[in-house]
Amino acid sequence: MTDESLPFLGEPPTRRPQRAGDVPALRGKRVILSRPDGFIYDIRAISEVYTDEGGKQRVDVCSEQAYYRWMLNDIRPDTQAYPVSLVWVE
Repeated sequence: MTDESLPFLGEPPTRRPQRAGDVPALRGKRVILSRPDGFIYDIRAISEVYTDEGGKQRVDVCSEQAYYRWMLNDIRPDTQAYPVSLVWVE
């Protein structure tokens, strides 16, 4: 089968990032971190949204590379608790 014999089905729809607090089952999803100096991509959420001791909502995140290392080799990644209001799901 060649590319010429395949039908053109159009482009996939564009996805808009969603607020992490609005997304169920957050753990494992790719997220974008909003920071004053720009956005950080290639991050994974490794927890659901939780409330810390100070009453703030957070989500634990790690690099995508560390996430896959954890999934494949069971090496727990270094994580960072990030304010849920600054986390977007891809």
